[in-house]
Amino acid sequence: MKTKTFILTLLALIIHVVVTSQTPANLAFQHDKNYVLGYANFTEVERREFSMVDDPSILLIQSEELMARATKLKKEAALKHGEEQKRLVEIANELLKQANTKKLAACELLAYNNRLEFKLLKSAFIDMLGSYDQNDSTIIRAKKLLLSSVRSYRFAIELREEAYAQRTIPSMLANLHNAEERESLAIINIVQAMNMVEKVAPQVVATR
Repeated sequence: MKTKTFILTLLALIIHVVVTSQTPANLAFQHDKNYVLGYANFTEVERREFSMVDDPSILLIQSEELMARATKLKKEAALKHGEEQKRLVEIANELLKQANTKKLAACELLAYNNRLEFKLLKSAFIDMLGSYDQNDSTIIRAKKLLLSSVRSYRFAIELREEAYAQRTIPSMLANLHNAEERESLAIINIVQAMNMVEKVAPQVVATR
């Protein structure tokens, strides 16, 4: 399950990179150095440190490395007894805690990236539509795809709200990963809609 969610998040990040590189929004898309993560359980030091990370996948890789170290320590602990076993288990649990913290930070950073990208793409697409015949069948299909995209993104927002209401980290991360899938779908739908519109000749406005 942990491997699956890690892969899903990496997939969302890959989609983000590919989509951004292929859209008009890419020139305007930059990480805001003033952005600060809002998860309440981050310490102030963690919040500032994570907020300076440009690429969420860095945190995910670090998280996986911490989890691997924790797993190794727990295996070693199983062969020990008494205080030594207790010490190794405590270290492993602390590493797991750090791993989950980094995963949550990565989820927040990805949410920020997706939110910015979605808004840029939606704005660009709506501006783009103004130059076309609104009764054209392709334009009508593209607008329906935009509506589907907006609905998907709104659902993602709801999933994120539900995630932070969860009592356990695994449940929280599961909801956040579902939200990331919805956000990625929303972004992909807008890109598809833009590609559809680009194949239609713009409407020529008569001038005097």
